[in-house]
Amino acid sequence: MMDRAETPSISSILSRLDVPPGRHGRTICPIHHGQNRFAFSYDDDRGVWYCFRCGIGGDAVDLIKQVTGTDFKGALRWLGIEPGKPPAPDPERIRQRRIREGLLKWAKTLGRQMRNEFYTRELVITEARRRLERDPDDEWAWTWLAWALTGKDALENKLDMIDIGTEEQRLAMYREMRRRQ
Repeated sequence: MMDRAETPSISSILSRLDVPPGRHGRTICPIHHGQNRFAFSYDDDRGVWYCFRCGIGGDAVDLIKQVTGTDFKGALRWLGIEPGKPPAPDPERIRQRRIREGLLKWAKTLGRQMRNEFYTRELVITEARRRLERDPDDEWAWTWLAWALTGKDALENKLDMIDIGTEEQRLAMYREMRRRQ
């Protein structure tokens, strides 16, 4: 498969092939020209397509090769890409990819640290309760319990944000933590 940055979207290719636009990434197949409006599925974000009747799929180049019956270089020419000469990468896409990768690495590292802290707090809470069952006046157990419970809810919320939050939520959390440093 080719890099999506250098190829046009599947929907723009379908438009050039005079295939009527479908809804929700479904339309008629430009390869077998059937009447079923749901036979051909495509995803512009991922740059892929699949025809359920033909049983084939691929990227933009594969689509042009199937529709026009041309080879790889002919498909590249049809798409406006000079064969043998890689297009210049888009610096903005590279920057965004690096930011996204850095954010994921940061979230993974911070998540591991927070899970360790959460686990430690749970162990301390369990041990403190065990000691308090034996001696309700145990000052050490009360001190441990107070430490372990303080901020536990905030820690859980941050863990949820890292583990199941959106990219925007992680980025906001990262910015907030950097601001506090």
